[in-house]
Amino acid sequence: MTRYTAAFGRNVEMILAQGSRVVRGSIPAQVRKELRAAVKAGALGHLKKDGLKPEIFYHPDHKHGAIERQKREAEYSIKCIATVIAPPTMPDFD
Repeated sequence: MTRYTAAFGRNVEMILAQGSRVVRGSIPAQVRKELRAAVKAGALGHLKKDGLKPEIFYHPDHKHGAIERQKREAEYSIKCIATVIAPPTMPDFD
C-alpha cells in the first residue's frame, strides 16, 4: 500500500499536502481515529505533545521540519508566558 492515498480521508490528505499539522486543542474522535490509522500504516508521522511542545502530525518525509516546528511553537509559548509574567518596568522620574 502506498502512503499517498485517499483511503484515510481528507484530513490525512491535507497533512500530506501541507507537510505538517499542529494540534493545539482537542480534535473530534473520528478525525483522531483516521489520523492514528494513517500513522499506524506509515502514511503519517506523529510527534507527541511534550510539555509546551504541541502534538504534530506530519508527512513522513518531513520529520526534521516537524521537529523544528514543534520547537518553534514551544519557544513561542515560552515567550508569550514570559511576557505576561514579566514585572512591569518602572518609569524613571529623574
